Amino acid sequence: MDLVTRQREERKQRILDLARLLIADHGYEGVTMRELAEKSLVSVPTLYNLFGGKNELLFAAVGSYFKRFLRRGERAGTEEGLSKLLSLIETVSRETVRHAAYMRALMGFFGGLGASAGLLELVEREFTNQLVEALEQMQRQRRIAAWVDPQALSERLRGQFTIVSFEWSQHYLSDAGLRGASLYGAGALLLGLARGKAADQIERLVRKHQSAAVARKGSRAGPRRM
Repeated sequence: MDLVTRQREERKQRILDLARLLIADHGYEGVTMRELAEKSLVSVPTLYNLFGGKNELLFAAVGSYFKRFLRRGERAGTEEGLSKLLSLIETVSRETVRHAAYMRALMGFFGGLGASAGLLELVEREFTNQLVEALEQMQRQRRIAAWVDPQALSERLRGQFTIVSFEWSQHYLSDAGLRGASLYGAGALLLGLARGKAADQIERLVRKHQSAAVARKGSRAGPRRM
């Protein structure tokens, strides 16, 4: 990559990082190109030249964020099968909490009538693909039933995590509750399908985290104080 191209890509990445900060502050639909241009020290036409428009820019900001931390988790170790699957859930839970304001803003947008189906599909696809890979590894290791369709099961696992994340975004679950409920939900779905030592490991996981799976609907777990 030549110097000019690298500088252009670095500038685009800085703009995407700032866009995510504005999403956290104002919500997805509250971001304006004018404010983003001011924060980025570029002109509004420059933003349009680089990204094509506001929707394209914010789409790129959200998509690059999820791809970055999911791939970081993928490179972090050599886990396979069940260990990889649980590590992926741990990574997503940790990053969700670490960028709480940003993630809650996105959850609010995804839950609204104006949500972009394409944007949500992008986020879900990246997560689902890695779940499929982990489940296929479990099958090769004979730690899950051979008749299981990894694609179908991965979509149920991802859907379960989405439900838990929305509960967390509304403060029905604490930060620790997000992790515990996510692991419990994944374990509960896998429990009847796992084989051998994996079944024993998943049962211990479910027993350990089942108390965290109860959303405190009577009184919200308030936002963490900084």
